[in-house]
Amino acid sequence: MRYPARVYYFGSPISSYKNVRIIMYRIKEIQDALLHVVGWEQSFDPAKAIDTYLTQTESGLYFQGAHPLLTLDNMAAIMPDDWGLQYPEWNMILPYKAGQKVRHNNIVWIARIDNTGEEPTASDFNENDYSREDYGNPYWKPYNMLTDFLERMTRNGIATAIQTFTQIKQLDKETRNLLERRTFFDGAGRIRATLQNTHKLVGFEIVPVRALGVTAKIEKIGLQMTGGTGIVKMYLFHSSQIDPIKTFDLDFQVKNGGFQWFTLEDCFLPYISKDNNSGGSWFLCYNQDELPQGMEAINVSKDWSREPCGTCNIGSVEVWRELTKYLQVTPFMYNAPETFAEYPELWDIAYTMYTNTQNYGLNCEITVGCDLTDFIISQRQIFQDVIQKQVAVIALRALAMNPNVRVNRYQSNATRTDILYELDGNTSGVRPGGLGYQLKKAYEALKLDTQGLDRVCLSCNNRGVRYKAV
Repeated sequence: MRYPARVYYFGSPISSYKNVRIIMYRIKEIQDALLHVVGWEQSFDPAKAIDTYLTQTESGLYFQGAHPLLTLDNMAAIMPDDWGLQYPEWNMILPYKAGQKVRHNNIVWIARIDNTGEEPTASDFNENDYSREDYGNPYWKPYNMLTDFLERMTRNGIATAIQTFTQIKQLDKETRNLLERRTFFDGAGRIRATLQNTHKLVGFEIVPVRALGVTAKIEKIGLQMTGGTGIVKMYLFHSSQIDPIKTFDLDFQVKNGGFQWFTLEDCFLPYISKDNNSGGSWFLCYNQDELPQGMEAINVSKDWSREPCGTCNIGSVEVWRELTKYLQVTPFMYNAPETFAEYPELWDIAYTMYTNTQNYGLNCEITVGCDLTDFIISQRQIFQDVIQKQVAVIALRALAMNPNVRVNRYQSNATRTDILYELDGNTSGVRPGGLGYQLKKAYEALKLDTQGLDRVCLSCNNRGVRYKAV
């Protein structure tokens, strides 16, 4: 049996110290899933309209409902002056896909359809009224940058809400460390134990344990090569998708058969995620035909199909036993298609050839931990109140500080002192108040009880989700 996925990480790295627990969660997936729990109300003015996807709300709540000052005009007032510089200048020779954004003549444009060489301009009859849909250009239309600004603010609020919630509830006391920064094997191969390049895709098939909430993370990839230096392109595939999940360009610069480690960012192998069904396999590999000229792998002669000899190396036995609780690791090879370098695609895995005594110059440092992502996503509706208030607090504090010192008619009715009072209440008073205090009570009002939801990570009785009144 073999199994896989794609993932992201948030929080502190897993500690190597015993009895220290952390919370793993894939923040990008959580942000994507919770982005529409609360929405932004659309402007009545077509010229100021934001993209409709930001107006979607699963809960029926809108951010403007948290406080009257959260108008789109006020949000536009706190958008940085250089916000538009993130979009590239239009280039007449570049092809553009529908949805791409560019700057041209001090206006940000979004492509309606795929095009090349079509200048983003409006017809003379528009008279600078860019709110009209029929403005004479079928390829481009003006884009309201406020959409991107609000989306980033919303995602920031969601990340803050999840981090704050897990810290307050101390869910790390309920989760378990499973495997902390273990390498697939210890030691290096003999310098003379080289593997000839035979036009193969080679690497490891990695199958996570079948358990919801368990996620493996590749911390580092190790390479031991000889005969050349340069970029080694690594691919990470999942058995449910034809395209690679990730690619890594590893700049190997060690000569004469040395070993070099490469630290990876956000390389996760969950049992299940939004991009894959439960079950499947992960494939970490490289194409021998893409290796730098003269480079060959140095092999470590290790039988991956059975427990190592206990009398030879007791350390290897312990590592093997720990790994096999949560992962199945098997070296493999496959005849590389001639077009693989240009069009990397998952092969017919039924014809994968397993080579239990070869590692192809590869080693990995891996962590396996308990992951709350799927639990949070499945119970996302209970976060609607804290997300609404958390984003509102972030927005109002930015409005109060007004880093761009924009003073206009939308802000003139509310001074910094007024806004901070709305946020924090009377700080010298006996009874606290303000939106910040409401947010604190909202955090206290929800409780996601994860105990017992999974056999590996979260033990005890399943008490489900609990609510309290604010």
